[in-house]
Amino acid sequence: MRAAIAAGKDVYSEWPLTTLTATSKALVELAGQAGVRHIVGLQRRLAPHNRYLRDLVTQGYVGKLRSVRIHVSMNYFQALRPNALRWTIPPENFSSVVAIYAGHFLDMLFAATGWPSSLSALSVNQFPEVTITETGEVFHTSSPDQLVLIGTLADGAVLTVHIEGGKRNGSGVQIDITGDQGDLRITNTSAFGGVGDDYRVEGVHGDKLPLKALPVPASYRRLPASELPSAVLELAELYAAHADDIAHGTHTAPTFEDAVRMHELLDAAAESTRSGQRIALA
Repeated sequence: MRAAIAAGKDVYSEWPLTTLTATSKALVELAGQAGVRHIVGLQRRLAPHNRYLRDLVTQGYVGKLRSVRIHVSMNYFQALRPNALRWTIPPENFSSVVAIYAGHFLDMLFAATGWPSSLSALSVNQFPEVTITETGEVFHTSSPDQLVLIGTLADGAVLTVHIEGGKRNGSGVQIDITGDQGDLRITNTSAFGGVGDDYRVEGVHGDKLPLKALPVPASYRRLPASELPSAVLELAELYAAHADDIAHGTHTAPTFEDAVRMHELLDAAAESTRSGQRIALA
């Protein structure tokens, strides 16, 4: 990547950008000095449902935000793992449930609701020994498989986060957004995104009323219809945004700076876990 930047080429990196915040910051500085565009694979913020959600919140569908809650869980990252996931075991690889899934889904959420101003965190490892299915090898690890956050958004709304790996049944994504005028709920039965794993947006105004479906308007769907998995379509949205940015001189695709911001948030969660203290965010 450094060679590409030095050659004056635009660069793309999957999330996580690097394994260390300091290394990611150094890449931002290099890219800035070279004057190249850079994008990072935090593509879920660009999915049609999330751009629609952002507009609903911004346009006051729920009124003033009071609380935001997200629960993300997946069957992966159990104590028994296939050899294909061996790379997720060493903590130094920064490839845990927290590094990967928290990074992706918190960026998605905060792109719609705004970022927290402070947080308290609990990062937990409940699978200290991981066995490789095909070989029976056993590895010790301190990589977390659950993360719980509580905090406040910049406007004072309460934030609750639970990222949970190794969930046997009923995994997926649920986001609840409460305001002083209404409510929104966003759900998906998959935290990764296979064929047909689309997000369902529901909302309502008033009191004690059932949530009703809010179909994502066609105007938010800028890709041609296909049978591709939703996770692939989310990545395609990133490429579409980058192409549009180049064509129009805009900056809608997430950048290395966005990656650094997420690195710093996860660093704050780790520090809160160690210290037991609430951490203020810049």
